[in-house]
Amino acid sequence: MKKDGGARVGIDIGSCAIKVVQLSGLADKPELAAIGHKNITGMSASALPDALKLLADESRVTCKDACISISGPSVIVRFITLPKMDDAALKSAIRFEAEKFIPYNINDCIVDFQTLRKDDKENKLNVLLVAAKKDLIQERIKLVEKAGFSISVVDIDSFAIANAFLSNHRKPDPDKSYAVLNIGGSFTNLGILKAGSIFFARDISAGGNDFTSAIAKKFGIDQKAAEDLKLRPPEDKKDEVTDCIRNAFNDLSDEIKMSFGYYENQAGKGIDEVYLSGGGASLFGVEQILEECLGSKPIVWDPLEFFSVASSGVDKKFADKFKGSFAVAAGLALR
Repeated sequence: MKKDGGARVGIDIGSCAIKVVQLSGLADKPELAAIGHKNITGMSASALPDALKLLADESRVTCKDACISISGPSVIVRFITLPKMDDAALKSAIRFEAEKFIPYNINDCIVDFQTLRKDDKENKLNVLLVAAKKDLIQERIKLVEKAGFSISVVDIDSFAIANAFLSNHRKPDPDKSYAVLNIGGSFTNLGILKAGSIFFARDISAGGNDFTSAIAKKFGIDQKAAEDLKLRPPEDKKDEVTDCIRNAFNDLSDEIKMSFGYYENQAGKGIDEVYLSGGGASLFGVEQILEECLGSKPIVWDPLEFFSVASSGVDKKFADKFKGSFAVAAGLALR
């Protein structure tokens, strides 16, 4: 967020919902000025700009300077190690390095990087490399501009979530490794943080929609009825719903454990705490299933906890209802 107190809005366009968060005030004392959530399940791509504009109007979003983000298989995130070199040489080397990791024509991608750490003893640089297909970025920018916004930042979902998480945990234990899982509709964003920096990030192609489909198949009902059953199962169906989610969770849990194993091999230590957000965090039985999978109970966190709402006029009951879903939008608004 701008240090001069200027407002900034974060816009998260997911597969099931659009979320907006507008902040105002100083960077160290941000106030939640506006918040909105709109279901877009089944909505055509052409209808999304109008849906976003309507949501912004209904939520009383006044800022038009937006931060947005992207995720999914067209986004490549890699943490690489390079010999120590000056900035000019690094810029030249990045394109060559990127071609090793990008499964697309590099001319069709936008590539960016950031130096995370300089190891003078080993004479090495630890570099965060990000690449995304141009058409994905341009499509997202065009959508948001059609809704009346200008774009100041295009981020990655996992980085935005890490930003929100670190704002809510201002003094993380530097010796601990934290995993943040954000379960969305189509993707689960995974970030691993240590000492206030992100060390690992990826998107896993599994999410709440897979759980809904499993329930729909099991009970022979449509997607809408399955969604309702997923969130609010009656007492006599709770065990069956949990079993459906558990069975559908297998692929996701395998990917999570593989990612944790990779990090442990690289860092020499495992994950100390797992934090959970996203619409999937509110699913019945998901904490129990994750505890069975990971061996420790995840901590559900509130991405909006850091913000003041005392004088903003924001409906706190509404914010509380969807709070777990705002990790990406909150992190973007903090940029």
